[in-house]
Amino acid sequence: MADHRRGQSQLRRAGLVGGACAILVPTLLAGGTAAASQTRATFSPTGLTRGAAAVPVSPKGDWITYGGAETRDSVQPDSASLRAIRLRWRSPKLDGPVYGEPLVYASRVEVATEANTVYALSASTGKLLWSRHLGVAVPASALPCGDISPTVGVTSTMVIDPSTGDLFVSAALMQGSTIHHQVIGLSAATGKVLWRRDVDRPGWDAAAQLQRTGLALAAGRVVVGFGGNYGDCGNYTGVVVGVPESGTGAIASYKVPTSREGAVWAPSGVSANAAGDVFFTTGNGAAKSASAFDEGDSVVELSPSFGRIGYFAPANWLQDNESDGDLGSTAPMLLPGGRALQVGKDGTAYLINTAQLGGIGHQLASAPACSSYGGGAYLAPFAYVACPGGTLEALRVGARSLIVAWKGPNGTGGSPTVAGGMVWEVDGGHLVGLSPKTGAQLASIATEPTEHFAAPSAGEGLLVVGTQSSVEAFEGAAGWRP
Repeated sequence: MADHRRGQSQLRRAGLVGGACAILVPTLLAGGTAAASQTRATFSPTGLTRGAAAVPVSPKGDWITYGGAETRDSVQPDSASLRAIRLRWRSPKLDGPVYGEPLVYASRVEVATEANTVYALSASTGKLLWSRHLGVAVPASALPCGDISPTVGVTSTMVIDPSTGDLFVSAALMQGSTIHHQVIGLSAATGKVLWRRDVDRPGWDAAAQLQRTGLALAAGRVVVGFGGNYGDCGNYTGVVVGVPESGTGAIASYKVPTSREGAVWAPSGVSANAAGDVFFTTGNGAAKSASAFDEGDSVVELSPSFGRIGYFAPANWLQDNESDGDLGSTAPMLLPGGRALQVGKDGTAYLINTAQLGGIGHQLASAPACSSYGGGAYLAPFAYVACPGGTLEALRVGARSLIVAWKGPNGTGGSPTVAGGMVWEVDGGHLVGLSPKTGAQLASIATEPTEHFAAPSAGEGLLVVGTQSSVEAFEGAAGWRP
């Protein structure tokens, strides 16, 4: 049943169920990987129009996972102009900070906090519709290290299946003196708990495993990545688990084959394509010699059954291992034409072939970039790269080429979202809109303080930002349109 539901979700988000007509035609790429030609947005002189092939986008303008889709490209084509930006509403005070991106679905905004409470707010007014406390969050003092306080609860971005209206969340829970990690299915409409599954793996140190990376749906599973706490303390390894959307049945898992580290921690998540293949990127592993490659600092592809299909690693992966130069500080962003863009801490962007990742040093192209953390965005021909504390960068992406096109103003390096004809980022207490073609600043408005790696969501004509104590929703001067 879960596979059928996921198929319906993909069709709905491509506009084939309950929306505008489109044609989804699978294409066999080199190596036998099925891809799909899908509808996406491109820029016209007056804003966003439909055009070239890429990710499925909900016809309602929903934002149901980090970046709006499991490809993590952070584009909302269904938004009116947001140039004259203004605050529409601020939510009531929440019980903890928001680290994940808010979700926008069915005229609601849904967020979760580090205190383990999920909230649903009216997209029109910000009024509280329901809340659900999931259990006692983990005190920061119970962890061997880290930079989240006073408690660690829900750190990652949740995910919604629009074909069922189910909301999935990953929470860290303190049960007595024991730390547990659970994936929980809820009704997005009411907050009713549908099921809970413990996802702790046999033999691991639960206190050393942080679940930061955004959740994804792939082949009927909720896909969740684990890594270490800030400070790289304890005995942890990168692990990806897949929990059936139904809540029943076997949990799939893949452990990064390093003796230690190799975290799967990018806030923007694990990624997935229409065939149900899962892509994720790791941080530095424990290998100390070139002959001991352990999938540290690598992009890894798994089949729907969680078997490894292949991997890509930069030629300097060992140097990155030794210098804490995590390739996996962002997620692989899946692009049209069977390509992916990966940028990490070491300041290099890699364009890779998703049909055949190629192993070590076999990228299609590479280019200098900033030290990137968080998430990116893509709207042909530009990929927008987050540079926290610095300046947003745009790369012009060709079939086998990457060229730096522009750099934004200083202090505009937050994780980007494309909506309303602009590239938006929130960094340093301001939501800033830049020209997608030149990087010139076109709009700015103050926000409440946000946590690091914050990124705006876009849906229902709004830009939505999770802060340290609330949710804020912004609109263009033309107003909100239900």
